[in-house]
Amino acid sequence: MRDTSLLRLRLHTALAWLPLATVGLGCGESGSPAKPAPVAVQAPADASKPVTATPAPDPAPAPASPYPARTGQDPFDPDGIEEEGCPSGDWCGAIKVAEKISSPSAEHELGCPTRLMGSVTPKSKAEERPFKGISLNPMMQGRLRKIATAEQRTSTGDDAQCCYHWFDYCSGRPLLDEQLASVRAPLQPGDTWVTALTGHVSEDRLAALPPATRRELAALWLDDARSEHASVASFARATLELLAVGAPPELVFACQQASLDEIRHAQTCFSLATRYVAEPAEPGPLPAIAPRGGGLVALACTTFVEGCVGETIAALAALRAARGCEVPLVQSALAGIAEDETRHAELAWATLAFAVQRGGPEVAEALRHLAVQLRLAADADADADVTTTTDTLPAALLVAHGRLPSAALAEARRDAWLEIIGPTLELVLVGEAPPRDDLLLS
Repeated sequence: MRDTSLLRLRLHTALAWLPLATVGLGCGESGSPAKPAPVAVQAPADASKPVTATPAPDPAPAPASPYPARTGQDPFDPDGIEEEGCPSGDWCGAIKVAEKISSPSAEHELGCPTRLMGSVTPKSKAEERPFKGISLNPMMQGRLRKIATAEQRTSTGDDAQCCYHWFDYCSGRPLLDEQLASVRAPLQPGDTWVTALTGHVSEDRLAALPPATRRELAALWLDDARSEHASVASFARATLELLAVGAPPELVFACQQASLDEIRHAQTCFSLATRYVAEPAEPGPLPAIAPRGGGLVALACTTFVEGCVGETIAALAALRAARGCEVPLVQSALAGIAEDETRHAELAWATLAFAVQRGGPEVAEALRHLAVQLRLAADADADADVTTTTDTLPAALLVAHGRLPSAALAEARRDAWLEIIGPTLELVLVGEAPPRDDLLLS
């Protein structure tokens, strides 16, 4: 059975046994069930036409969600270290093109928006051409590189050029501030987060790697460690947000447990890094992030983006990374992380079901609107002629050491949307997932 079928079946089974709500039913304040209209999350054959959800009879207008239709993670922290483990790259383009994908919170320097995020759907090959080399995935975000911009303008004689570094967020649940910038602790020397791992990385295998390659692999694990460390705070904030809407104890308990899981994940990643380079590092102070308001609508939308989408993709990516890994210690660690991320995805979908049941049509319509936008942008990114590969190590070496190459990460995102996220969202909103023959395959 395909890995996507197994993961989808597990999520659907968890929802079927969910004691917290009747999946697919939304109750308003009166307590009477209201069945939302089916959600349409797949793009039509003609991608130039807008995608709309199938309306219910006399539908109420979609509420204005307090959560943006698209989100992403800022690829830079205060010390300028990017998340190398995800698809990333450098891109230069005209100011007018950069403005089309500028973040709503972007300021301007050198005449350029300082931050970008995936937010357009090119309608033709000619329109796609100016974006070649940058992802339009809704989880992409980039920041202006002022020195590179100045050099590009000098070399081309074009003062309307802007240069950026971008990356697609692809780890577990992110910690985002109110401006949707990622919040992660800086690294500092230390071994407080390094633990003893069962097993070892073969010394012969390590000896065969050039020192520079070992440093790059260590840097990838350190970057994952910083993201896992930030996820501890993300789940802690989610716990407070659940309490603020009167969530049942089962969800609160699972959220607290997920936070503890992320501590182990961070320790694992910090420890794996030391197996490649004996220079232990630990996280420095992490800025405090306050819980977000907005009630059930905001809870549902943030949970869908950060949990249902983010954790589902993370679980699938970890499963695939473990499958190809040839280092027993790393493979074992990835298998454990994949299991935890799957449970976190179950929690996210259960939270979504709770929010739909408690909030009724208002929550369902906000989710429907958000899902259509995110899926359309994800499809546009998959179809765009973006062929830039930013991996600095050979794909076979990355796979052998438990790292998915950028192309494999992109494939995992596409598969997750098509075969897991879309059908599971329909199950939550209408109580019935579309039939899929591969569920019967073994």
